[in-house]
Amino acid sequence: MSVFVVSFRIADEQSTYGTYSERWASVNEAIQNKAVGRNYWKQTTSFFALQATETFASALASAININSKFDPAKDLLLVVNLSSKDYKVLGVNSDADIDTIMALR
Repeated sequence: MSVFVVSFRIADEQSTYGTYSERWASVNEAIQNKAVGRNYWKQTTSFFALQATETFASALASAININSKFDPAKDLLLVVNLSSKDYKVLGVNSDADIDTIMALR
């Protein structure tokens, strides 16, 4: 079990996975469902802090992807494991600075 922060951006366009609203709502729901005891913080737009049973950021990112309408060809997801130096970027990322920043931890 680990503590994570998750941030995501849904492209404001139609996708084979659904509309912006459908995809955004499904990603929110998938993250909330992964939270241990349904205990999470989501006071800012498209950002969550939560505890999940996954150990690795890649496992949580995969679970969110599989259990939502997230479109990796259009959308962007960042999962950072606060319990370790682990993180995963999934989807369209045109800025490699995240790797440099995460290496500083």
